[in-house]
Amino acid sequence: MFKLSSTLKSVLLALLAALIGYSWVVAHLGPDAGLLVIATLVAGPVGRLLYRAKSLPSRIRRGWPELSYSLGLWQQAPLPRFDAPYEYVWPRIARMRKHPGGLDVLIGLLPGQVPEQFAQHAHGIAHAWRVHRVEVTSLRRGAVVLRAWTFDPLAKPFTVAGRTPEPARRTFRSRARGWFGRARVLAGRCRFRLRRVAVGTRKAAASAWSEASAPGIPDTGGRPDTGPPDGTTAGGGGGGEGAEAEPLGQVPWRSVKIGTQEDGEPWRLRLHGTHVLVAGVTGSGKGSILWGVVRELLPEVSAGLVELWALDPKRMELSFGAGLFTRYASDPEVMVELLEQAVDRMQERALAFAGRLRAHIPTPASPFVVVLVDELAFLTAYQPDRDLRRRAEAAIATLTSQGRSVGFCLVGALQDPRKEVMNLRNLFPDRIALRMDEAAQVDMVLGSGARNRGAYADLISPDPTTGAGVGYVRNEGSPTPVRVRAAYVSDAEIDALVARYDNDSVYGVSSPLDNNPSDTSSEGGAQP
Repeated sequence: MFKLSSTLKSVLLALLAALIGYSWVVAHLGPDAGLLVIATLVAGPVGRLLYRAKSLPSRIRRGWPELSYSLGLWQQAPLPRFDAPYEYVWPRIARMRKHPGGLDVLIGLLPGQVPEQFAQHAHGIAHAWRVHRVEVTSLRRGAVVLRAWTFDPLAKPFTVAGRTPEPARRTFRSRARGWFGRARVLAGRCRFRLRRVAVGTRKAAASAWSEASAPGIPDTGGRPDTGPPDGTTAGGGGGGEGAEAEPLGQVPWRSVKIGTQEDGEPWRLRLHGTHVLVAGVTGSGKGSILWGVVRELLPEVSAGLVELWALDPKRMELSFGAGLFTRYASDPEVMVELLEQAVDRMQERALAFAGRLRAHIPTPASPFVVVLVDELAFLTAYQPDRDLRRRAEAAIATLTSQGRSVGFCLVGALQDPRKEVMNLRNLFPDRIALRMDEAAQVDMVLGSGARNRGAYADLISPDPTTGAGVGYVRNEGSPTPVRVRAAYVSDAEIDALVARYDNDSVYGVSSPLDNNPSDTSSEGGAQP
């Protein structure tokens, strides 16, 4: 007896329902309404077929076998017998999931494959899929995630740091996932608090039992695990004499929000406990990063917790707001002296903290010192005076190798990252690569293999509207580069900052090109 498949049964039932509905509409509303019903019934399936044919997920699935073969990601399947025909297998697409900027494609690896093989072809995959760019990450063993961005969320410049894109439409599935995540966090907190209560109860019971067992022994007081009376930890919660514990979350000096990441999250540049190297060609947006740091730290500077020292060989970038800095220098000899003074102050602080503190927290007695150096290569490679060049290299090497633990941070910007120009770049834990001239320079700045992991800094647009301030960040704790864009700081905003924070400036010009009748002190041009 002939049996119909489930699919054919569904089709026949749908046609029967359509015929019944069409007959009812024609009988009650006339033939024109019947034609409208037919058009609606035809337009629905046809539109769905066209959408599936033209949508990005459908195109990716249809073209993935051919693309895998073209990129050499396929393998020959083992033969079950000697006369069996040859068969080829390719990595399987396990799942596709949308994100606000495109699509995440989870792919299972074949035996012997590694994520680096996909990372080498990320640019080719982006061209084949007709998307803006593709990132390759591996969240677990045996699988890679190809994150496709269908548009560039950082294409338009902005002036407010931490700009976020329009919120994406949330589905019930995403809301349920968020509720489940919050429930897990709440359960973990409750478990931690219950554990603390249990430990405290056990200690109190043991203490009461010991006192009841030995009533004649007086209580001697201080136990070995008792902390300092001021509430700070013995390991160094303060940053200087009389320093108090800093509440968690109230540390604006630890990192500054100067832009936006590609995923819409604010870009916070870490400063305390690290050094930052910014590399990029002329017009790539290095000034946006430097001025973004200045803009965010000025409230802490006015509070006495942070000091900004500026070295400006070009006299065209940081000199525009020179009154905002605690120390400013543009003359080569004075700049080198300023670096040596920073080293001396760093060593004095390290000697004072030795054996007393393990972590630095800014106080008016020991503020966090951020040294901004524009055109760092002028001091390390292009300085014609050999003695000044040697002294500058020695000071920079000492400051970057020993300064971050005692509250000193060096933020250096340069154009050419080659070893013969800047041989100290490995002493900077955090690095930023803006627009580069050559593909090899990306790995020079961000480390080996950074370009294969998606840091195409050499492909950033030279158009200032589209590419100025766009770059890739590699932090010390993560080798994966993150695409970011720094907020633009205009001349008018710098003027406003000077008018607001330069009420009683200690700045004194150190350049012989500046006309300033006031006397400059011997300490980097700062007036007494």
